[in-house]
Amino acid sequence: MFTNLRLWVNYMIGAGTAILLAVSVLSFFNLRALDGLALEAERTELRQYAERIRLDVEAETRLAEAMSALVANIPEVRHHFAAGDRDWLREQLLAPYEVLSKDYGAVQFQFHTPPATSFLRLHQIEKYGDDLSGFRHSVVDANTERTPQRGLESGVAGLGARGMVPVFDQGRHLGSVEFGMSFGPAFFEGFKARHGVEAALHLIRDGRIETFASTAGQQPLLDAASIAAAAAGTSQYAQLTIGGVHMAVYAEQIRDYAGQPLGVIEVAKDRQVYSRIRAQAIEQTWLLGTLVLAIGLVLALVSAWVLARRIERLTQGVDRVAAGDLARAVTLDGRDELAELAGATDRMRRHLRDLVAEVERNAISVHEAARQIAQAVDGQAATSSQMSSSVAEITSTMEELSSSSAQIAEYSGSVVEIARRTYDGSLHGEQAMRQLVDKMEEIRHDNQVSLKEIVDLGGKSKEITRIMEIIDTVADQTKLIAFNAALEASSAGEAGKRFGVVAAEIRRLADSVSESTAEIAHKIGEIQETIGRLVITSEKGSVGIDQGLDASARTADFLRELVQTASETTSSAQQISLSTQQQRTASNQVVVALKEIVTASAETAESVRRISQVAQSMTQLSAMLKGQVDRFVLDERTLESRPTVTEARPLGDA
Repeated sequence: MFTNLRLWVNYMIGAGTAILLAVSVLSFFNLRALDGLALEAERTELRQYAERIRLDVEAETRLAEAMSALVANIPEVRHHFAAGDRDWLREQLLAPYEVLSKDYGAVQFQFHTPPATSFLRLHQIEKYGDDLSGFRHSVVDANTERTPQRGLESGVAGLGARGMVPVFDQGRHLGSVEFGMSFGPAFFEGFKARHGVEAALHLIRDGRIETFASTAGQQPLLDAASIAAAAAGTSQYAQLTIGGVHMAVYAEQIRDYAGQPLGVIEVAKDRQVYSRIRAQAIEQTWLLGTLVLAIGLVLALVSAWVLARRIERLTQGVDRVAAGDLARAVTLDGRDELAELAGATDRMRRHLRDLVAEVERNAISVHEAARQIAQAVDGQAATSSQMSSSVAEITSTMEELSSSSAQIAEYSGSVVEIARRTYDGSLHGEQAMRQLVDKMEEIRHDNQVSLKEIVDLGGKSKEITRIMEIIDTVADQTKLIAFNAALEASSAGEAGKRFGVVAAEIRRLADSVSESTAEIAHKIGEIQETIGRLVITSEKGSVGIDQGLDASARTADFLRELVQTASETTSSAQQISLSTQQQRTASNQVVVALKEIVTASAETAESVRRISQVAQSMTQLSAMLKGQVDRFVLDERTLESRPTVTEARPLGDA
């Protein structure tokens, strides 16, 4: 296909095509893996936000249970609850409840008598005595099983994050006390303000979808079928365009205090960040690919220049031999195939020089014999007929010698062609071997870096997780202490007001610590995403190894072709040796014929004229043979007096 182009051009085309193909394939699969990674990252991030909502709800219910446990274990409260003293409880606990409602998000504070009768609602003083057993199953369970209960549950005041604890006085079960924390639109708006994502809770009642609270409107972002599937326990993920904004939406099931399906948590986030990261990754991928292609082409050009220079030097030596200069050696530095070919060419030059020297000596001898025959024509009368036959045989032998010389020239041209084919094979072998070494080195480096990062990040994430657990425990204890302090300050009246302010500040500090803990959890999620990307980078290494093996196979094929070419060179050298043997035999025949002429000259006297003519012909032929032999330069001393051998062509024509 490229036989009309220079060898270095063919090499550049092949190398450039291979590098471009490798860069394109790697870029395609890298971008494809990046899309999958971005999609999984979005799902994971939204799933973490949904889990964050669960954790926030769990924290609220745990706080509600803690406050209920605190009140249930105050001796005065138990004593007056046992006595049914509703007024005393209202007078003593209303003021602390108002502080908790204002500063800590408590929206419900209630006492129950078994199994689920409202004894006192501090959030609705005038309403009590109603039976809640028909819909407040958590109250029934707390008083029946006499164990604390917490979780999400709907009541008279709506859905709430509730925590209740049974009350005992001297071993006698009195009922239960309950706190309910804020869980409504304000909860989800606060979550959006902290995390920057849309959040909603949709309840499933009698097969209908009811939005309890949402920061993105009163309708779910997902369709009804997806919400129903999420409510059934199958989490849903979708990419939507809402108001011209590309959003990623995730929905999963949420359960009530008893573990029964309650509704669906829906979170959504703008995909702009991931789209920007993907665009940057595409730009960097193509930039890196272009850089690799440029570097590869430069390396290929340098390699082509080096090999072309070596071929040029070898061609100059072969041209000298073809022009008849057998005095100067054909040499080439190095130990590669071109150097071996140069050695074989030089051995051929030495053989040719020896052959031409022997032919020259024989030609001189023939010329001298012809001169002697011409001088002794008068004494050759008796054997003129035999001399004529011998001269004819000498003529035939000389023709065979000329034919052998022509064959030697033809085989020399064959050696030049084989040298070119050997160059092609070695060039392809160099290309394949260089690709193999570069690719295997790159794969080794990527795998080492990836493994080190994975180990380091894994250890760091574990250490941070342990620290977060300690901080979270300290924050919860601090909140409980602050609440206890607030109750004590409220009971102390005016004297404890300043102490109540301090307790409020401690509560705010604990909230700040909890928010910081949430931020740290988010950072841990990012570290885990980084670990996932590093794992994918390691998997890339296996693809590179397969390509390296393919390059090795191609190198073996190219080297096999080079060996075959070398074999052809050996065959041509054998042909040259055979022709040399034929010329040696012909020379022997000339010597035998001359002896016959000397013997016949003593017996012939009548064929002087004819022998004279033959002698003249032999003189002419020997002069012509000597002229042909003189074209060859056999030593450095005769080189200066001979015409200059045609200079080698420039590198661009090599």
